[in-house]
Amino acid sequence: MRRGNTWAVLALTGIMGLMILAAGCLSPDVLLPEQRQGGEIPPTAVPTESTYPSGAGGEPVPGVAQASPDAGSPQHFVATPYGYVLTRPVSGTRLSIIEIKEETDETGQKYLTGKVKNEEQVTLNHITLQFNLYNANGNLIGNTYASVNSLAPQKTWKFTTQPFPPRDYHHYEMAEIFIA
Repeated sequence: MRRGNTWAVLALTGIMGLMILAAGCLSPDVLLPEQRQGGEIPPTAVPTESTYPSGAGGEPVPGVAQASPDAGSPQHFVATPYGYVLTRPVSGTRLSIIEIKEETDETGQKYLTGKVKNEEQVTLNHITLQFNLYNANGNLIGNTYASVNSLAPQKTWKFTTQPFPPRDYHHYEMAEIFIA
């Protein structure tokens, strides 16, 4: 390899590395890890709870439900309009289910509709309602769900679940209400 080609390859490698860093794919800590006592390389940091939503200084936003920092509950990724957010479920939240109805669309697919009210004095960042679907023998044949982001205090959400085929469907049961 000629000397000019070596410098071109090194320059291109450096530019690509800077582009990867700028895109947020790697953090500088991955490239330049600190040395700990005994010469160990520290493990990559894993977030333990969501910083969503937070103010400019990272402090919680007033009026928005927050998971407690020492909560032993599992973490979940929740889809939001601006990407996925790592969060923990919020417990002890008051949510009223006003109604749930079975509907059928023009193609014959079934779905559930209803209304849910946020009884809290804070905005709920995310709500997912999951329903188990059963056949006439009581066997689980599938699931359907509905999700919403940012339900304000004392507001009602009119939900519609994902459609499901009516074949073998007999009835539903609410499986889970996930609030974050």
